[in-house]
Amino acid sequence: MRAKALDVLASSIEGPLVSPRRLAQLANGIRGWLRSQRAAGLPQEVQRARLARTLDYAARRSPFYREALAAQAARVDERTVLAALAEMPFTYPADVREWRRFLCVPEAQLGAVHTTSGTAGTPKVIGFTRRELQRLVTLWALGMRIGHDGPMRVLIALPTTHGLWIGTASATRAVERAGGLPLPVGTPQPSEALAWMRRFEPNMIVSSPSYLSALTRQAQEEGYRARLDGLTLGGEPLDDERKQRFSAYWGSSVQESYGATEIGGPQTIALPDCRALHLNEFHLYTEIVEPGGTTPAEEGDLVFTTLTREAMPLVRYRIGDRARWDACDCGLPLRSIKLLGRSDDMLTLGGAHVEAQVLADAVAGLPGTAGRVALRIEREGGIDHLTLRVEGDDVDEGAVRDALWGAYPRLRDTVDGAQLRLTIETGVDLSRQVKGFSVRDTRPG
Repeated sequence: MRAKALDVLASSIEGPLVSPRRLAQLANGIRGWLRSQRAAGLPQEVQRARLARTLDYAARRSPFYREALAAQAARVDERTVLAALAEMPFTYPADVREWRRFLCVPEAQLGAVHTTSGTAGTPKVIGFTRRELQRLVTLWALGMRIGHDGPMRVLIALPTTHGLWIGTASATRAVERAGGLPLPVGTPQPSEALAWMRRFEPNMIVSSPSYLSALTRQAQEEGYRARLDGLTLGGEPLDDERKQRFSAYWGSSVQESYGATEIGGPQTIALPDCRALHLNEFHLYTEIVEPGGTTPAEEGDLVFTTLTREAMPLVRYRIGDRARWDACDCGLPLRSIKLLGRSDDMLTLGGAHVEAQVLADAVAGLPGTAGRVALRIEREGGIDHLTLRVEGDDVDEGAVRDALWGAYPRLRDTVDGAQLRLTIETGVDLSRQVKGFSVRDTRPG
């Protein structure tokens, strides 16, 4: 009974009519309530009700899930939903490329479409209704207010001008909903972002660890230093060394955020003293399964089922990220994880997500190559350093760079913006390398 009441309450405050003032009041009350013993177990009870509805909805409305889930979803209720979900098939990123097969509403009812950034091939398209987009924005704004209750002038410093990427768009909407002033200054050049900082003097920054590394280094070179009230970083794992350096330089706590376009953008909540990523369990059911397998595990592949999506709900979406269950003593009654990185050959280089196989294929076909490529990734002074070693005596370094930019245009901006150092070595002997490419990543975390 209490779970149904909380479900109704949560739905009432997730809508678009919540004013910034009301949001701040809610955040203040929720901050205390979430830490109380009365909140223990409630999010998980709400999850079960929403999960059962999601499975039924997806099986009836989505062409993809009508084929994949219809027979199993028909027998599900709140008591059996978790056991039933564990028997259902995974959904993979390759499936979502046929995005129209996942739509549960006519395209005319979409309020927005966002595309993934950094993935190989054509970016995946994810559709949102106006109502669910507003719900997601309100929840992120509420999370921001739970962590910060003062004025907000937020520099949104993300190194992309990609107009359909959800990161900058959702951050801008969330800051507006929270009653703050968003400054979305996405640019590959940290010097430009720093010029905006000098002009508007933001007290908070939303960015990625790699971009903030480059921005911090630029600030040090220019002798600029400002005391901030908050740093929120996402898009790639954040190791303790960089976190401590950012906190020391900018005089602010650092909050790590995790999300993806497919699951609706940022989907974690963290207070300033949190040491783990608390999952938004009102909107997401999360599993961790053994790498490459199906058995639940303490560490392995992340699997998400969305709980409140209307346009494109996803069931058991094996997103390609790795994590482990973690504990945090802050009192939030939400399960938490430690993000470990990408599965398989997906890499994050200076904030750009790339697949090693795609890079290797782009280079291995060039004239003069012997078909083998090795990638070595290090971190020096907080900046990622990629050394690309290519076997072959007559390989042109300029052609290698052009091949990399052709495979991942964003890599060029990342290198030009000093978020990634790139070294190309040609004519090396990789005869002992069995596969066409190898990856050696020595970065911490």
